Amino acid sequence: MEWKIRIKEVIEKIATVKKRMPEVRVDNDGNPEHEIEERIMTIELLSEKVKPEVYPLDYFKYDSNKRIASLDSSSRYLRDHSVNTCLVGLSIYSNKKGFMDGPYTINTPYMGISSYEDILKAININDNYIRTKNVIGYYYVNEPRNEYKIDDIADEIRTEAENIGLKEVIDDHDIVIVDGPIYPTPLELTEELEVITEARRKHKIAYAKLVNDRIKALNDKVIGVVKRLENSKKLVNEKKITELLGIENRNIKDNTVLELIDEKVCRKSNYPYICIIGPFKIEYAIQVEEENGSKVIEKVPPKYAYYVIMRRPYFPPSFLRIESISDKMDLSPVLSRITENNLLPTYIEIVDKRSKRISASLFTYAYEIASNNLNIIHDDKMTYANVFQQFLTS
Repeated sequence: MEWKIRIKEVIEKIATVKKRMPEVRVDNDGNPEHEIEERIMTIELLSEKVKPEVYPLDYFKYDSNKRIASLDSSSRYLRDHSVNTCLVGLSIYSNKKGFMDGPYTINTPYMGISSYEDILKAININDNYIRTKNVIGYYYVNEPRNEYKIDDIADEIRTEAENIGLKEVIDDHDIVIVDGPIYPTPLELTEELEVITEARRKHKIAYAKLVNDRIKALNDKVIGVVKRLENSKKLVNEKKITELLGIENRNIKDNTVLELIDEKVCRKSNYPYICIIGPFKIEYAIQVEEENGSKVIEKVPPKYAYYVIMRRPYFPPSFLRIESISDKMDLSPVLSRITENNLLPTYIEIVDKRSKRISASLFTYAYEIASNNLNIIHDDKMTYANVFQQFLTS
């Protein structure tokens, strides 16, 4: 397997380069709280009043002859005291072709490396799928007062891998379901968030280029399913919603708002059910310029979205935002197959789990090589033990 050979070569090269240089420490922090995007967004309910529609859980059907694909990516971090690595797996499922997995059966970027620039230059990796630079050719430097965050690297590589996956299936499928938003909308792609360091400025430009690539690839076939609404506060910015619920607090998360809507309007005795609210039109003020003033991304298309509540007796509810660039989105492909236990669209659940297994397998193999060559931080040693145990019991 080519990826195994390349990971082994890269880690051994890192270890060799480190021995020739003074020991330095880099920032290993991962998973910081990402900025929320509500300050750059407007949301409008496109009906005159809030009128949720309630259906039986098995109501939605979809033509089995339709070609449907879904995709998701996952990342893991493997960190040494002076080098951070990010490992990314991609999974695509097609009801006509089966699974396609990056980097195993489809070529996708799967490893990003950050450290001091001298170390990155000395490694001198000649592999398009293992990155020491972003898409605009800037090194993933991790130096005092100029840190390229490992989360930013993960965001870039995952977005690029998903873009490749999207282009792989969009032409010969009727529907493509993406786990997550149809395109990312972080606050860092606006003028609202001041980026101070050179690394953050370069990340902003690189990420904007990747988001722009995603938008260019989209059409009415693509549907995004957002599962994690606990950090989103869109609904409290919609006047009809706040008037219905009598909400004055603008700091309430979407999942809490949906709980209130469910209790007030949706919840009836006919368990189990799906409650759908929408459609909403969501617009974003995103703008990014290159350092020479040319536009990287200036105007993004609006998203049209429905919020979905699913309930089954004795199980916690599931909350989703389903979005598209089309105002005539059909929810049937997403809601026609729902997992029994956690009430998630099956097309999303299978690629979510598989992409996590792919990134876990990349991480496990890289760890077993790196543990003999590098000084792995304690958190990642514990992650390896947990991942290894999961593989043994699954």
